[in-house]
Amino acid sequence: MTALLAASLLLWPGPDGQRKVAWEDLVLPLAPGAVVARGYHLSPPRRGEEHDVVFTARREAGPEGPAGRIELHVVDRGRWPGVRETKSFGVAYETPRSQAPIEELEAVTQALRDAIDRNDTGLGPPSSIPLATEPEPPLVARVLARLVGIRAIVVPALLAVAMGLLGSLRRGDTFVGAALFGLGLVLRIVHLDLPFVHDQDVQRLFTGALPLGEILTGKGLEDRHPPLWFVVLHAAGTFGGSEAVMRAPAAIAGALIAPAIVWGARLVRGRAGPLGAIAALVVAVSPELVARSREVSEIPLFGLLVVVTCALAARLAEGRSRAARIGLAASTALLAWTYYLAPLVIAGVLLGLVATRKPLRNVALPIGVGAALGAPAFVLLVVTVVRDHGAREVAERFPDLAWGSHAPIPMLLGLLGETMKCVGPGVVLLAGAAAMLGLGAPRNAGPVVAVGAALVTAIGITLAAKVARVQTYYFAAVAPALVFALAVAPHRYVPASVWSALGGAALSMLMVLDAPRPHLAYLPDADAFMPRFAAIAASRSEKRIVTVAHYDATLLAYYLQRAANTPASWPGTEVSGEFVLGDAGRRILPLVQVHRMDAQSDEAARDALLAAIAEGPTLVIERDAFVLARVHDALARCEVLMEAPTARLVTCGGEAR
Repeated sequence: MTALLAASLLLWPGPDGQRKVAWEDLVLPLAPGAVVARGYHLSPPRRGEEHDVVFTARREAGPEGPAGRIELHVVDRGRWPGVRETKSFGVAYETPRSQAPIEELEAVTQALRDAIDRNDTGLGPPSSIPLATEPEPPLVARVLARLVGIRAIVVPALLAVAMGLLGSLRRGDTFVGAALFGLGLVLRIVHLDLPFVHDQDVQRLFTGALPLGEILTGKGLEDRHPPLWFVVLHAAGTFGGSEAVMRAPAAIAGALIAPAIVWGARLVRGRAGPLGAIAALVVAVSPELVARSREVSEIPLFGLLVVVTCALAARLAEGRSRAARIGLAASTALLAWTYYLAPLVIAGVLLGLVATRKPLRNVALPIGVGAALGAPAFVLLVVTVVRDHGAREVAERFPDLAWGSHAPIPMLLGLLGETMKCVGPGVVLLAGAAAMLGLGAPRNAGPVVAVGAALVTAIGITLAAKVARVQTYYFAAVAPALVFALAVAPHRYVPASVWSALGGAALSMLMVLDAPRPHLAYLPDADAFMPRFAAIAASRSEKRIVTVAHYDATLLAYYLQRAANTPASWPGTEVSGEFVLGDAGRRILPLVQVHRMDAQSDEAARDALLAAIAEGPTLVIERDAFVLARVHDALARCEVLMEAPTARLVTCGGEAR
């Protein structure tokens, strides 16, 4: 209790003082809208994907030269070698998202760096400095924002001590499981109503809104993931189709992973104890795993099933158990129906048992039954890989796509980086050590089974990168297995108290890494502009809305449905790929299907845009991250209705009010 009280006092925000310096203050006199250099105008700052701050400088065609765009990033000093720096920050332009001659890139970057340097008195990381346009952060964000410096070491250590002591009590496993579920749920469930940023969240929501029969036999099978998660979303949809409701299943599943680790350690060892409590705490508070649990994603549910499968397999390796056999068959089948990484996890579990020289007779039958029950999902996996072939060809031509081509070594390094974000280097080292010691332990296959599942999955993702659309963040679905490996570490050579101390140190190490700042998950994303664009579109008379990228069409359709108070569902789609939105008669035309791009896509998109404008007044949404030169030139004559940090909404073809 004392440790928890001390941790709370260290994190609780004090009384509000004077207004903190904002990014808009740090760039003065280069206020947003002012000319930076060479005729480029500075945009308002926004949060970046790497916990940096991003400015965009734009120039329209004119006396200063042709139109151009430069994306500028401000990061921690020393993070990017070889870039311009101030006392606290590094300032650099990003080449793939900038269209300007090199001398203009250099001049604009230098001008921004000089402005920041004049106002930089020695500050914290970019993510700790507010934007003037940001609302007051919620309490949970203000509390977690204080987890920097020495607090990032001391507070996790105090939590580990508290959980370790709780786990040492007579009924400690029960208390720890309940406490970790509560903590994990609070971190995941608050402020789930933030606007959607990614189209895949809306796509899953739309598919989950289909009738159950259509999910299991029709359109639900066309998705790149097995249909079980859509059944879960279908059930959640009875409570509404809002962002919070659709995110809630993943948040609950994510909160259950830590108690599952405690349960699994108790199943394998007879008692989870302090070590199981401290290991499970890593999963409960990991900023990356918390963030993944706040998406409309099956990743948390799959992570929960991975832990359960590893625990049941390790238990059956030591002896027969009818309940464990039934549970393993069920978890294996559910793995198959939840995520297409299931074959890799199953292969890793079996390989781990072989490595420990455990007999497979108790495990083979339930896994075989589960695989048979999941066989249709494996068939869908093959179909998905075949469908991905065209997308892989596109990725070879356009490697800057988010799911672009991945060579084996960069892919492995990316997976390692993802693992560091999820559980930290300390857990990785400790899980590896536990697996090595487990190879010599007479009655402990748990660490080897869990590490085997993670290792085989990592290798499989790397090899699959050449034939399917895979990304490194997929590994977040399997990372909890490494924490389970630590929770069941053998005590034969290393005492449990030493493992527990090392686990607490690993938790502190995770929090001090250059990883997602935990408070950012509760703040609106700068890319979450679609609700505002949809509100403007709904208030105007234009019936045709064009989105340059197809993924914006999905997001826009959802928020137009919300604005009209209609149930969220897949809109009608014409042969041309144009969405038709019900009685309102609105039509949404995406110009480019990203996974079908070729060398002629830019010209074809411009022709489709001009044809749409010729039919009457048209609204157009263009993203900075997806600028097509010919389309951009055609939009230069249109009126800008709203400009977000990363996109703009324009009207073309005359006033349509």
